[in-house]
Amino acid sequence: MAQAGAGARRHRAAAAQGRALPDANSRGVTHRSELLPEVMAVNVILIVSDTCRRDRIGAYGCEWMNTPSLDYLASKSFVFERAYCASFPTVPHRVDVLTGRFGFPFYGWQPVPEGMSSLPEPLEAQGLATQLIYDTPGMFGSQCYQGFRGVKYQAGQAARCEEMIRLVLPVELPCDADRVRSPEAMLARMRDATWWQDESDSFVARTSMAAAQWLEENCGAQDFLLWVDTFDPHEPWLSPLWYARMYYPDYVGQDFIQAPYDYLDDRFTEEEVRWMHARYCGELTMMDRWIGEVIDRFFDLGFAEDTALIFTSDHGFYLGEHNRAGKHTIVREPWPLYDEVAAVPLMVYVPGVEPGRSDALVQAPDLRATIMELMGAEEPADVHGRSIMPVVRGEADGHREFAVSSGYLDETRDPLVTRIAVNSADGWSLHFHPSYEPELYYLPEDPGQLSNVIADNREQAARLHVGFLDFLREVEAPAVTIERLGSFERRAG
Repeated sequence: MAQAGAGARRHRAAAAQGRALPDANSRGVTHRSELLPEVMAVNVILIVSDTCRRDRIGAYGCEWMNTPSLDYLASKSFVFERAYCASFPTVPHRVDVLTGRFGFPFYGWQPVPEGMSSLPEPLEAQGLATQLIYDTPGMFGSQCYQGFRGVKYQAGQAARCEEMIRLVLPVELPCDADRVRSPEAMLARMRDATWWQDESDSFVARTSMAAAQWLEENCGAQDFLLWVDTFDPHEPWLSPLWYARMYYPDYVGQDFIQAPYDYLDDRFTEEEVRWMHARYCGELTMMDRWIGEVIDRFFDLGFAEDTALIFTSDHGFYLGEHNRAGKHTIVREPWPLYDEVAAVPLMVYVPGVEPGRSDALVQAPDLRATIMELMGAEEPADVHGRSIMPVVRGEADGHREFAVSSGYLDETRDPLVTRIAVNSADGWSLHFHPSYEPELYYLPEDPGQLSNVIADNREQAARLHVGFLDFLREVEAPAVTIERLGSFERRAG
């Protein structure tokens, strides 16, 4: 296995010493003096981190967060400040990227639909190599690996164990069972992790070091896509305690390695919520440390000269905001997709392109078209996404007028998994569902989405809803879905 190299220490030290990073508060596109040619052919590395909150990355303005690896990558990349999830959550997001299509109007948690093109297939057909290295369990169950020439699965996350499961080894939850989601599953995860000797045995470490080894063994390779996908910082948060102690050093109490996926109300003390938050941040920092090994190989081995590197996530997580902890309530009611969940990081490093920032709206289906353009590959015509390279090259300031985020819009399913979120390029954010009162926020003045201003701005809500209906028609959503969601107002009765 590849060994952790000096590159990690070098670029982390550079970040700690104040190496120039992009201004987290800057807006607009930084135009480059040297634009990339319209047609290019470079290799691509895509790194996806599950449940990685955009506002918990230093390069996105969180000054107290320890994410030196991602901060370093951001300093070399074009950073999108208003990237949003499309289909929610885990597997629907990956299928959006694989197909370049918005899946949520048509299907939910499932494999790529039969007969639909998946990203590695047209690349392989055009003579390009594809490799997937991952530990995200939903990708295995939904066969997201299909079409890749090389597949390395680090099994063991969630319900799948790599070798022999442990059934009787005594373990105890470090917190009350009635205050976490799926306590039996948490016990199983803890039991199966008892063989870990140190954090190098964790899933993100093994996945990252497998990717680092792949880069070492393929140094100088051309015409490839490498997709690295890690479940961290998704719960349970099993990083060594010292990571969480970085953010709450003097906590004493129950150890919450999982969230309740419910309203907090008066079930948790302020200190317990803060510790839950610290546990998440510790897991994210551990993810950053090990993904840094991939980033190090990328720069140290010369891949940066002819390879693009994209980092993103599928969604975020509520950590006490809006009286919630989790990303949804499973079946109880649909939660809104506020920015703590819907906003995702997106960093795009492209050889020869100066670092910059943009507030253009972009979404997961746009990644496939971007990868295809970067690799000089011909894209099938049946995709919804559009390449974001015109923004990266400085040829366009905007990309989408509206970004729509949602769970499956199944007309026979009520409540939906989530409420529908429509974010506009000019900063308005609409959240609605047929069974709930609509909400509207103006993000430039209310980034925390705390003050519902729909009463005085129904014309803005109507404008965003029209954009939503136009979107459904553009992607040819089922007519019954369009009819059912034809109003943003709460349905009578």
